[in-house]
Amino acid sequence: MKLKHLILVSFILFGSLWGLSEIWVGEAALMKGLPRAPILTALAVFFLILTRRLWDVPGSSFALSILAASFKFLQHPFWGCKIAAVLILGATFDIAWSLFREKALERPAARSAVRSVLATYAAFTLFAHFARYVLQYPYWAVPGRMMEYQLIEGSIAAALAIPVTVAGLALARRVSVAADGWSGATWLAYRIAAVGSGIAGAATALALRY
Repeated sequence: MKLKHLILVSFILFGSLWGLSEIWVGEAALMKGLPRAPILTALAVFFLILTRRLWDVPGSSFALSILAASFKFLQHPFWGCKIAAVLILGATFDIAWSLFREKALERPAARSAVRSVLATYAAFTLFAHFARYVLQYPYWAVPGRMMEYQLIEGSIAAALAIPVTVAGLALARRVSVAADGWSGATWLAYRIAAVGSGIAGAATALALRY
């Protein structure tokens, strides 16, 4: 029962924090002129790793991406490409980890990092083609834009995925071990953090409507 409780609360917490970072960090990076995609992808991989380490079942990573993307429906104007980017990363990450699920938790961090890198590159490639040929946004029709996104921004994101994967695995391991000895007050604080992050994500999305 404790494990199921930890999984549920962690899922809400990490999914909400991912969604919050997509909005808050994304807007901040845009204002500063920084490359948003690699930064947001690195944060996403961190939360995906945390959740997958605690709940290693096929579909869990994609489910987390659905929760994270749900906050974007509260924003205005509505950008389908932003939701697609989150869902595509969740799907590629899920596939990469599900293919080797049986011994995923015992494998060295290096192999986990490789899977994160492959999932990141796949997500950048799939999203670029989806935005260009399915959504048909003029922005992606600019000569060289797709190549720049896949090779330059994708490479930066893949490089960032390595340290965040290692960090995510380490933190998830500590949380999993420590949770066995948590007091009632600690569990209450963890649940409040999960609910609070969800409320903060929704509030931020509504506040940044323009």
